[in-house]
Amino acid sequence: MIKEKQIRILEKAQVLPILAIAMIVMVMFAALIIDGGSIMVNRREAQAAADAGAMAGARELCYPTGAEPLDVAEYYAGVNGADPANAQYVDGNIAVEATVSNDSFFSKIFGVDTLTAVADAEAGCFAPLGNYLMPIGWSCRPSLGGEEIFDPDLDCLMMALDWDDLLRPLVEGEKTSIKIPGNDGEFDDFVMDGDNIVENTLRTPPKQIYIVMDNVSTADDTFCKEDLGDCDDPIPEDPVKCAVAITCDLDGDGKSDIQGSGNRGWIDLDGGGGGNLATIVENGLDFPVSPHTWMAGKSGTDKSVFKAIQNYRVGEVVLIPVFNAICDDRTPLDNPTCMEEAHAPPRPPEPTPPSGDIDLDDQKPKFHIITFTPFYISCVHENKNDSCPGFDLAVDMNPDPDKEGKSLIKENTASVEGYFLKNVELPLDLENHCDINLGNCVVSLTK
Repeated sequence: MIKEKQIRILEKAQVLPILAIAMIVMVMFAALIIDGGSIMVNRREAQAAADAGAMAGARELCYPTGAEPLDVAEYYAGVNGADPANAQYVDGNIAVEATVSNDSFFSKIFGVDTLTAVADAEAGCFAPLGNYLMPIGWSCRPSLGGEEIFDPDLDCLMMALDWDDLLRPLVEGEKTSIKIPGNDGEFDDFVMDGDNIVENTLRTPPKQIYIVMDNVSTADDTFCKEDLGDCDDPIPEDPVKCAVAITCDLDGDGKSDIQGSGNRGWIDLDGGGGGNLATIVENGLDFPVSPHTWMAGKSGTDKSVFKAIQNYRVGEVVLIPVFNAICDDRTPLDNPTCMEEAHAPPRPPEPTPPSGDIDLDDQKPKFHIITFTPFYISCVHENKNDSCPGFDLAVDMNPDPDKEGKSLIKENTASVEGYFLKNVELPLDLENHCDINLGNCVVSLTK
């Protein structure tokens, strides 16, 4: 009997350590679950704060406002919960280390009073990979011969096609055909013909095509019938305009699809006044270009530019400068009329920088560049043996009333055609920072 009681006491004594160990394990599990979860939350917050700080600092590098990028980075990391945040330059990037902490719960039992998580991130300012800027200036201003009231829906003349969801899958071969909105009807199945986008049956381009032509008339400007009214018969007071006026609205939507020398200009991107534009097309630039820059134009037909675009840029997405004013003055900044035209309401897309406009050289005429827009180049018509669907359509729609079987657009007219784009993400050159800011420099995380 005594032995049985002793055994029971021993058994109870053996249970106590097990219970104690179990309690410790339960506390440890509680610490792991509660405090471990808290550490994981801190880790996510720290990473978010580091990312936000690095991106904000890099944006200041890309588009400076005058603030110190490291201060901006630390401020935004702090706003997003970091305490403290430390930023520094690493290989030209903004590197941020963010710390997030809070008091522990059960872990205090084990001498851990604070739960701390540290994360780091790097971001930089990068340009698109390769050379994307073309010296073709596109007009975003009242049409020639039209009302002097700016209507961006008509006068910017940009019907953009979605690149990522529409054209890119067709151009890169992911799809064999696509339906393009705005081309309703029996014939609306578009396919690739080389680098051209054409309707599968009619082999005509979609309505959204744009054509930039050189030397489409003998006049200084290219006049569109839509701007001048009915020009099928000469206008007594100005027969020259009538003789050279062409149909610019190829699809009947009220917008000109052709721009010639009056609405378009060669932009001397190298800032030297009469620079080699063909070399720019091939090799790019060596200085920054940003919105609200006055750049000189280069007059006359330049077949070498069309040849360079044909050799190097067909089938690519490029950037085209867009201008909203032309000033026939070497110093537009000192010309109140030019400055008023360039900045009169409605304001251009990009806000005027605090430092004001930039004037790069002492040439004229000057084009006021307000933005850069992506454009897919589908075809170049450099001589009479080239065949481009947009050019061919324009020729057919502009017969010469005095010469049967001939067109007002001569067969040796040089042109480049393609499509304005939206939803474009150009690949970035992460090996080189954006020393040349074309208005399209992009902030990107690198770590």
